[in-house]
Amino acid sequence: MMLKRSDLLIFILLFIFVAAFPVDLIKVDLTYQLLIQIGLRCLLLTFYIYLIIKNRIKIFGVASWRHILMCLPFLLATVSNIIASSIDGGFTMVSLSPTLVGLYSLLIFLIAVSEEIVFRLFIHNSLSNTSSLKRIFGSAGIFALMHLLNLVNVSTVGALVSVLVQTVYTFGLGLLLGFLYEYGHSLTSCVVLHFTFNMLNRVIYNYVLGGYSSNIAFYLTAVVIGVILGVYVFLLYKLYLSKLDRYFRA
Repeated sequence: MMLKRSDLLIFILLFIFVAAFPVDLIKVDLTYQLLIQIGLRCLLLTFYIYLIIKNRIKIFGVASWRHILMCLPFLLATVSNIIASSIDGGFTMVSLSPTLVGLYSLLIFLIAVSEEIVFRLFIHNSLSNTSSLKRIFGSAGIFALMHLLNLVNVSTVGALVSVLVQTVYTFGLGLLLGFLYEYGHSLTSCVVLHFTFNMLNRVIYNYVLGGYSSNIAFYLTAVVIGVILGVYVFLLYKLYLSKLDRYFRA
């Protein structure tokens, strides 16, 4: 799938503008900050829908439930922070208004939809002339590198380290999403996994449970879960998926 140069230029500039928009620097109430971000994501998603219609891109393919079920263990990655906090001694419940929870949830959903359209539907499919593994690693690598745009809001060393760590674990998440898209045939399942990961780790973990985990617990949990899922994917690919023909992807 190839986009026209003019569409591609607008696509890149709009994506960078929305992803790197310094909303934290706007001195308004948190509710209005969330509304601004939701508005920007809706703008982005509207342009993506325009590109999909204009280029007659197929979104929904023939999903294989058997392969989607095989990828259910990937949900283990979505609870990594919750496991880490449980190891460190539990949670402190935070009182967050239903309005803010709803706005956060809507924003997380829009982010999941727009990013899956970009990194799976556009980028992953644009690598159709390469092998399955190259498509998965290529889209995951670009997915991770794009999170470096968060450096625009970095003002401390701690924030810098946080962005770099985020880039590493989003590469791992990108591998899982790419694998699910390649062999599950479903963009929808990728959106669900992406939304669940962000919802549990950003909204539920941070703003509802008030979770905290030490660096040791955080990294140890992430590494252990990463190894488990890595071994699982390797065995699944070697013993089953590598023997199948290339699938039609959504």
